[in-house]
Amino acid sequence: MTNAYADLTTLKSSGVLNISGTKYDSRLRELLEAVSRLIDRHCNRHFWVLDAARRFDGDGTGSLLVPDLVGVTSLRTDEDGDGTFETVWAASDYLLYPSNAEPTKPWGRPYGQVVSASGAGGKAVFTRGRQRVQVQGKWGFRHVTEDRGAAIEQDSPVSTSDTTLTVTDASNLAVGETLILGSEQMYVTSMDGNDLTVRRGVNGTVAAVHTGGAGIEVHRYPVEVVEACLLQTARLWDRRGGSLPGASGTSDASRGPDPDVRRLLSAYRKPTTGGGA
Repeated sequence: MTNAYADLTTLKSSGVLNISGTKYDSRLRELLEAVSRLIDRHCNRHFWVLDAARRFDGDGTGSLLVPDLVGVTSLRTDEDGDGTFETVWAASDYLLYPSNAEPTKPWGRPYGQVVSASGAGGKAVFTRGRQRVQVQGKWGFRHVTEDRGAAIEQDSPVSTSDTTLTVTDASNLAVGETLILGSEQMYVTSMDGNDLTVRRGVNGTVAAVHTGGAGIEVHRYPVEVVEACLLQTARLWDRRGGSLPGASGTSDASRGPDPDVRRLLSAYRKPTTGGGA
C-alpha cells in the first residue's frame, strides 16, 4: 500500500517539527508512511481505501461478516465449488449493515456485514463452503474526499504512464496526500511548484487517462488518526539523538505507539479476530 495519514507540509510546519528546506523530505515522507503502517497494525484496520475483490467462506446462512467495507461494486457466489463465481447478486439482493453507517460521510463508520435481502425477493443464503463468496468493493474505515480547488492544467492531460501531474494550483496540496481523480488514486511523493510527482494507480486502482481541466479531490482521514500520525512521527524523528523531553512514554517497534498516541487512537482500535483486516 502507498499512503500516509498525514502530509509533509504539516509535519514540517512550526506547529510540529519546524523544519525548513527540503534536505530531509524523502526521509520524513518515508517515516510518515512507516508510522501510518504502525497505526494500521495497532488499530487492526486501515484508514486508506483499497479497491479490491475479496473472497469469503459461506456458511449457508443469509449473513456474511466482512472487514471494514465502504461499498460494494459487485457480489458473486460460486454455487458448485469450481472456482468460478457464476451467480451475480443484484444490489437489491443484499443489504449492508450497520444500516446507518454512512462511510462516505466525515462522521461515518464502515459496514461490517452483508445480509441477504431474501424477504424482498433476493437471494436466500451465502453458499456453504470455502471461498464461495466474492465481494468486489472499496475496503477501509471510510472514504471521504475534499475539493481543494485544484484541477489538471488545461494544456497538460495525463496519460496512463505519466508520473508528473501539472495542476492549476498546488498551494493547497502536499506531499504524502492521496489524490482522487475519477476511479484512480494517486500518491504525491514530491512537488515542484504546480508539478506533482505521483505514484499512479495506488491502493488497488488502475492508472487512467485524465483530460485537462479534470477536477482533483484529496482523501481525508479521521482527525485523530492524522494527529496520531503527526505526533508519533515527530517523536521518532526527534529521538534520533536521544529521548524527546516531555514525551509521555517511549516507543519502539515491539511496543507500538506512545501511550498518548494510543489514547488518540483508542476509539478506532478494532478487536483482533480470526478474519483479519
